[in-house]
Amino acid sequence: IRNELFRALPLGLLDETLDETTRSSLMEQALSEVQRISTTVDESTASAVDASIWKETLERLVSQGMDILDVHRDMYLAAIEEGRTREQEAAMTAHLDDDQKEKKKKRLAMTPERMQRLSLFRVRSYYEKITEAKKSLVDWSYEGVAQKSGEEGGGSAAAALPENWEFTMPLSVGDEVEADLGGAFFPAKVSRIAGSTFDVQFFDGDKADGLDRSMIKLLNPPVMDSGDDDEIDTTGLTKKEIKKLKKKMEKKKNKQR
Repeated sequence: IRNELFRALPLGLLDETLDETTRSSLMEQALSEVQRISTTVDESTASAVDASIWKETLERLVSQGMDILDVHRDMYLAAIEEGRTREQEAAMTAHLDDDQKEKKKKRLAMTPERMQRLSLFRVRSYYEKITEAKKSLVDWSYEGVAQKSGEEGGGSAAAALPENWEFTMPLSVGDEVEADLGGAFFPAKVSRIAGSTFDVQFFDGDKADGLDRSMIKLLNPPVMDSGDDDEIDTTGLTKKEIKKLKKKMEKKKNKQR
């Protein structure tokens, strides 16, 4: 589903030079495809979504996509600038060594100033900007859920969550998280729980063991039922599983009547 969704959001939508006619055409294609995929996954839920919501969501994705694209562009430009700086430094120190063969083997001294420019020391700031953009999108989505729940007069599990739920809610094996790796957070999954520590596997296959809860950020809050169905705890269940459970409880109630 994720792959299909991204195919339905053409990279052309992130092109600042597009004329309005082309952009509008791409947006209509994306809207149609996202609606089709959503209907395939859950027709009843998809049909309850107003057309304006689909458009607003895609427009928001385009906006966030532009922000992330800008971060990557800045990162690559900084890398190009760093490459040119190193070439200039090499040229300026070339006259210090008369032996050409020895000069080729010799490395430039690793000064503190040069060390601070290495990618290892600079990349964290870019990942922090990307993480901030992703968080902005998540916060926006929860604002919509909370607003809709308020309009319907019902309580919202997301609205009732503590302010720092990402770092305090209980974790389960298989949860999608972001884990601290050298001061920056990267996508991972919880692979093992041992008391108050956690093992995770990162998106690239790397692993980290014995992490504290404060080093792991939960991406999706547990789904809690509002209490209308005999206070059934739906923690960890998907929307589809919750729907099936509610139907089952409804049948049970009807039989008892």
